[in-house]
Amino acid sequence: MSFDNLNVLPLIGVCLDLGPAPYIIMPFMSRGSLLSYLKKERPNLTVADTSEEDIILNVRKQLLSICLQVGNGMCYLASQKFIHRDLAARNCIQLEDDNNSSPVKLPLKWMALESIHDGLFSEKSDVWSYGVLCWEVFSLGRVPYPGLDPMGIVELLNTGGRLHTPNNEACSNEIYSLMNSCWSESPDDRPVFSDLVSSINALIEPLAGYLDFTDINFCLDNDIKV
Repeated sequence: MSFDNLNVLPLIGVCLDLGPAPYIIMPFMSRGSLLSYLKKERPNLTVADTSEEDIILNVRKQLLSICLQVGNGMCYLASQKFIHRDLAARNCIQLEDDNNSSPVKLPLKWMALESIHDGLFSEKSDVWSYGVLCWEVFSLGRVPYPGLDPMGIVELLNTGGRLHTPNNEACSNEIYSLMNSCWSESPDDRPVFSDLVSSINALIEPLAGYLDFTDINFCLDNDIKV
């Protein structure tokens, strides 16, 4: 299986000779993970309620662009009937198709309720993880559910609790509402990736004139790959 999308990291090959587990060969990404980028650029991307409006809108456009690129990649994977199962800002691509039931260690903080309780994974569970990734982007690489252990996270989610709005003026109510839609308890109530991409495009469109990132090592279109 090969991928043909600018926002999906391509597979170069697989090596079976170096140990009991196969080694997956993928292109070297010189700028590292999205998580490391967000942490590195946090001083430049942090905005407060006292920041000038142009600065807030500049940063908002930049962060939405990151979410859009990830969404585009995930939309493509969904169209190919692939489930990611571990979508987060920290990691490279990790894909499995629906028929692979091999046990995999998965991070609770990014998992949908049906994945936690019943081991069910689908495009809609990837959508839940995508909402957490968007939260990571707008919180500039901070850890989701700070201060909660795994049992505390499960209890919070079971009782309807969700991640709070990121402490970042660049995250508007509309952006947080989009994240929150990804965390609906029922998978049927969550959007699909094509809808999320359309929604983010609509949020970016009014910001088209805000392109001056002279002090930020920002991610160009199609820099981000899942």
